[in-house]
Order: sequence, then structure tokens, then C-alpha cells
Amino acid sequence: MRLFRHIGVYCIASAAFFGCGAGGGEKLTPVIGKVTVNDAPLTTGSVTFHPDAAKGNSTPHIPVGMIDAQGNYKLMSATMEGAPLGWYKVTVASQEPIDPNNPYAPPKHLISPKYGVPGTSGLAAEVVASPTPGAYDFKLAK
Repeated sequence: MRLFRHIGVYCIASAAFFGCGAGGGEKLTPVIGKVTVNDAPLTTGSVTFHPDAAKGNSTPHIPVGMIDAQGNYKLMSATMEGAPLGWYKVTVASQEPIDPNNPYAPPKHLISPKYGVPGTSGLAAEVVASPTPGAYDFKLAK
């Protein structure tokens, strides 16, 4: 729940900062994918695309998608569906729900915490106008 609260606060702050539209006239392209861990769907968490300035992506948007029970996600930029074209460093975060009897206990990660940091995740993607099937799927190891 703590992760979801942080993501929710971030999304609200992003919407307030960037406005309700795509902002700056940037065209957004739909991005959908699936996250698996050891070939099984990751059933909770989030996927975040961080613009890779080293590869020329200077968009102010940081698209985020929530992972559903089948491992699927769909990116949103502020309040709009999709992501601007370009290269991204990708992070995936997934934790067990907070125990209401012990709300101050550290969260238990369902995947390695390295996937939650752009510099250590090892994940990257290029958002293109016509992606191949599975272009935005991520296969993680536990």
C-alpha cells in the first residue's frame, strides 16, 4: 500500500505540474506490456519509464503503469494514456501488501530491489510508433 500511495502522490503531482494534457504538444504512443518473473506473471506492482537523456530523450514525462493480476500494464503520462517516443530506462517495483498489524515493518520485495532503480535495473525500452508484439514485455529473474 505504501508503494501505491507514493505512486498516487507522484501521479497527482505530475498531473498538477504538467497539466491535464500531454503537455508541450508531445504525441503520446500507446505502451502496453507484460512483466514475468521466472516465466510466471508478476501479479502486482508498477512499471516506470524514465526518459534516457543520454539517448536523446528529453521529455519531462515519466510514464507509469500499474501491473494487473495477469502481469499486464499500460503506461500513463500524467493523465493521458501512452508515452512520448524515445528511449527509456525502465524500473519495476513490486512488494507484498503492508501488514495492518505491523504497518511499520519494512516492505517485503516480491522481486529484487535492483529492478526498482534506473541505474541497476538493466532494463531499457525504446517507445516507437509501430512496436513489434512483445516489444514492451519484461522477463525478470527472481
